[in-house]
Amino acid sequence: MHTPEECERKEWLLTFGTGGYSSSTICGINSRTYHGYLVVPLNPPHKRYLILSKFEDFLVLNKEDFPLSTNHYSNAYYPDGYKYLKHFHWGRNYVKWIYDVNGIIVEKLLIANQGTNGVTIKYKATEGSIKVYPLMTFRSHHLVSQPDNLIFTQKVKDNLVSLYRYDGSLALNFVVENKFKLTNTGYSYYDFFYVIDYELGNNSKENLYNPFFLTSEKNELTIHAYHNSFDKSEIKETPSDIIKLLGESSLNFLVKGHQGYSIVAGYHWFDEWGRDTFISLEGILLLQGLYDQAKEIINRYLQYNNRGLLPNHITPSGEPIYLGVDVSLWAINSIYKLYTYSRDTQFIGKIYPILQDIVESYMKGNGIVYTMGEILFHRGAPRTWMDASYNGRIVTPREGAAVEVNALWYNALMILDYFSKILGDSSSLYREVAEKVKRSFMERFVTNWGLYDYLTPSFTPDNTIRPNQIFAISLPFNILPVEKGKSVILTIEKELLRSYGLSTLSSKDPKYKPVYRGERAKRDEAYHNGLVWPWLIGAYVDAKLRYETDIVRSKLLLDTFKPLLEYAKLHNGFIPELFEDVPPYSNGGAIAQAWSVAEVYRAMNKLISL
Repeated sequence: MHTPEECERKEWLLTFGTGGYSSSTICGINSRTYHGYLVVPLNPPHKRYLILSKFEDFLVLNKEDFPLSTNHYSNAYYPDGYKYLKHFHWGRNYVKWIYDVNGIIVEKLLIANQGTNGVTIKYKATEGSIKVYPLMTFRSHHLVSQPDNLIFTQKVKDNLVSLYRYDGSLALNFVVENKFKLTNTGYSYYDFFYVIDYELGNNSKENLYNPFFLTSEKNELTIHAYHNSFDKSEIKETPSDIIKLLGESSLNFLVKGHQGYSIVAGYHWFDEWGRDTFISLEGILLLQGLYDQAKEIINRYLQYNNRGLLPNHITPSGEPIYLGVDVSLWAINSIYKLYTYSRDTQFIGKIYPILQDIVESYMKGNGIVYTMGEILFHRGAPRTWMDASYNGRIVTPREGAAVEVNALWYNALMILDYFSKILGDSSSLYREVAEKVKRSFMERFVTNWGLYDYLTPSFTPDNTIRPNQIFAISLPFNILPVEKGKSVILTIEKELLRSYGLSTLSSKDPKYKPVYRGERAKRDEAYHNGLVWPWLIGAYVDAKLRYETDIVRSKLLLDTFKPLLEYAKLHNGFIPELFEDVPPYSNGGAIAQAWSVAEVYRAMNKLISL
């Protein structure tokens, strides 16, 4: 038996393919504002709202109610349904609970119906009947309930129960398959306590509303809860093969909204992020032959081109936000990857003028990026992937010339040179510019131990040992010669390589912070200052295989990352945003991150295929 304290740390997640999801813990205690049976995007895949928080459910035997659910209130865990939980199983698109109530077995199944914002919950008991109290709200999944979130009216027609908000808009439908009795309540449940949010310094208390309860006439009850459409899905099992599991898991981040396909950066709270999208594109789409979806996403982002910049973030209202100076360069890299998979010259020909505009805007400068001595600099911070900030403080500013941005810049120039040749454009000078960038890079970034992390606007080098230098030897077009690349590998392996990814800072650095806990300020200070990021495995494996000629030694990398793969197996193929850099290497950030899954999948697939 799990204790309630153990239970609320063990999370599960199911996605709908719309941007919406269902998520909670193994014995039903919601421990985050993001937990709930039904979180739906009101502007798909954006503006996600929690509507159905959970069911308060009971087995009824001889007029006595035995709880199946448990909640964490401000001062207590109640009721004690966790005591009866004997088994929990997390499948590909469902979760299942088995309860033993004094010898009576109850099976509860929750299925995420794919392509629609709905769940199906099925109960079956060996004896007795089932009683269910839906707990409702209508609020952003980032926030907690306000009074207006808890006002509902209802209409009942046969087996359809519809709930409406105070303004008359439809909130939720319930379709009940079995014979049942509906009893109106209008109860308010007070002071739900979300322990994980409390520890993170977030909103952690709220009230929920119960409009009615349903009682089955027999020992079975099936309820379909949905926001705007209803379509059943058959349950699917999780594959045992880790590579197949990672591949299937990666597809949870591919969603379809009003503007077509997009990639959600992570669950629960991340929306669309340009950098994450392009880094994840190969692992989520290209490896699985989803070229049309990749082209659709690329085309949509290219339409946002603004003086060479592509958006790093698209807000819930659909507004593009331009911050990252590397996003356009990652886009060009992913377009090159698409071509190597699909050989679609026609698509490259169509988008080639936009790619030229991006590169030429970087060459000329656009007010944010500019060149000095053939090195690419940027103004302002944070503009790289190390972008933590709070209360006006930029934790890792890196304003100037970042090592990975310049590696990406050289890579982009070489890709444009490559595309110009296959398209018959003989007038381009991309290779000539690239060679100048390479010479300056060698002069300015190379040290005897690897590469500087960035240069200030006055060309002063920063010798902090970070993983960003790995991109100088991992991209398709390598900016470093072999002998210099080997020193980067040695430094990465000595200072930063872990079983869960690469640490973001050498442990010898005084800024090193290996723990991700407490309120936002403490977490942001550690975010890129020692925590381990799994997505960096992809670049490390690319670089290692470029320099390692022994296939047997290369395959041994699978043993290096065995703990991470075991974690993925235990979590239905999901890999979190980051891990702490001290035992037991607890996960942190989002529990399922797109680029973590995509890059680990890509890297492991590459190693196994050797």
